[in-house]
Amino acid sequence: MNIRKVNGYFTVEAALLFPFVTGVVLLVIYLLFFQYDRCLMEQSTAVSAMRGCTLQVIDHKRIVGEVVVQSEKDDRFYPAWEMQEAKITMKGNTFSVVRAGKLRFPFRGLIFWGADKDWESIAEYENYRINPAVFIRTFRKFKTIKKSGGE
Repeated sequence: MNIRKVNGYFTVEAALLFPFVTGVVLLVIYLLFFQYDRCLMEQSTAVSAMRGCTLQVIDHKRIVGEVVVQSEKDDRFYPAWEMQEAKITMKGNTFSVVRAGKLRFPFRGLIFWGADKDWESIAEYENYRINPAVFIRTFRKFKTIKKSGGE
């Protein structure tokens, strides 16, 4: 009978390393979800702010209402986020949009830093509405001054 001696050290090492490597890979994937969702939130906030400045409506409440409706339609799927409602305000000619979101952890109670702490991100954009007539008058005034050689 030919019996070979088999060492089991490789199996033990793999059993110790496999959970660690799997955990690191899953952490990296989840951090990539965090970054992806944060970038989407920044982009949608900027688009909402730009949309509010370019709408050709005079009534402030109507502008805010239309931007809220459009931002709800355009809202994207955030795989790992709990999004808060956008805060859209307009004071004078200043239009601002603030959005916030929190990262959802899959196993909140099992995470070593506790269930009460979340990773949060806030996106804030502020734009100014320009009246087209005022813009054209200012541009023509600048053009006239430049032709005359003045400063």
